[in-house]
Amino acid sequence: MNLAKTLIAMTCAGVLSLGVAGPARHAYAQDAGNTSDDVGAWSAPGADDAEQSIPDVKTHPLKIKGCWSGTVTDTLDGTGTVTFRFNQSSNRKKILVGSIIRFAWPDTASATVPMKGAVTSTKFTFKGNAGANCPVVSGSATGDATALTGTVEFTGGCATFFQDVTFSIAPGCP
Repeated sequence: MNLAKTLIAMTCAGVLSLGVAGPARHAYAQDAGNTSDDVGAWSAPGADDAEQSIPDVKTHPLKIKGCWSGTVTDTLDGTGTVTFRFNQSSNRKKILVGSIIRFAWPDTASATVPMKGAVTSTKFTFKGNAGANCPVVSGSATGDATALTGTVEFTGGCATFFQDVTFSIAPGCP
């Protein structure tokens, strides 16, 4: 019976020692250096790059409200002048109704386009209508608060006359 008691005591001691130590925990490479079960870990490709440590900076849409002017060029008419009058929403994200573009070339070609659109920190996009034979005029420009360059696409009958239109504008009007 002594043998039976010894065997039971050893079995109980073994079971108790396993319960105190607890189950084995899986080890992960990203856990290296963590000394506490209270701290998690993460990893991602490129996470150690220097660029990852730069926080995202919120940028505001360009402030383009008011009058901007400059040059316009197209395939058939050459170089002329362009004036943009922007009405911009208070959060600066939209070009509002009442905004207008005026194109004029020395050969008397011209277009007046009421427009509306959107503005980001580096560009604006717009759509407008220059009349029955020019139902959609759209374009965009990139730059900053001192200068913008862009393109315009005319559709309908006026697309025959205004092709490959580009412009460069800066704040202020003559």
